[in-house]
Amino acid sequence: MRADDVPAVHERVADEAREHFAGDDTGHDMAHAWRVYRLGRRLAAATDADFAVVGAAALVHDLHRLRGEGFTHPKETLPEVRTTLADAEFPEHRREAVCHCVAHHEEYDFAERTDLDHEPTREERVLRDADNLDALGAVGIGRAFTFGAHHGQGMYDPEREVRDSYDRNDRDNTVIQHAREKLLRLPEAMETEPGRELAAERAAFVEQFVERFEAEWRGDQ
Repeated sequence: MRADDVPAVHERVADEAREHFAGDDTGHDMAHAWRVYRLGRRLAAATDADFAVVGAAALVHDLHRLRGEGFTHPKETLPEVRTTLADAEFPEHRREAVCHCVAHHEEYDFAERTDLDHEPTREERVLRDADNLDALGAVGIGRAFTFGAHHGQGMYDPEREVRDSYDRNDRDNTVIQHAREKLLRLPEAMETEPGRELAAERAAFVEQFVERFEAEWRGDQ
């Protein structure tokens, strides 16, 4: 992304966040943050969401991914988010809106231990959709295999059951199982109209890939 495409305030946030993501090999690096940023800008423009908030949140939303192998709730990284925003001189009156988006961006109706106890803000919906979209399509497939390799997961095991619910803490699956348990359920979790449209297209690509993968595994193709 060219510097002239990004407001100076977002560049400063990225500069402060970048060191946290150095060396990430799970698919939650700064490249992912910038893709979510671009998707967030697209969705914010279509939904009248405040992109100043969405953009900053996109750049810092995955700090919780750097807290070890298990799942860390994004709320636990809000002190780091606040420090990052302050160091970047992000407008103080928008900082809590950014924190709100980060705290709630991983709440899916189909996942275990989701407790959405508030009416989502426009910016929260946009960030959640943008983040979910980057888990779909060709990039999403690539990220799934990267994430699986990091956690020592196999590609596929036809004997493994595809479960009805998604558990963030359970890494005992395969990449293809993860695609069926989480990725292909993301379209039903989309909350903006443009997000739903993009998710349907990207999910169709993932579905085609998964079916082809399973067929090749069996030797049918």
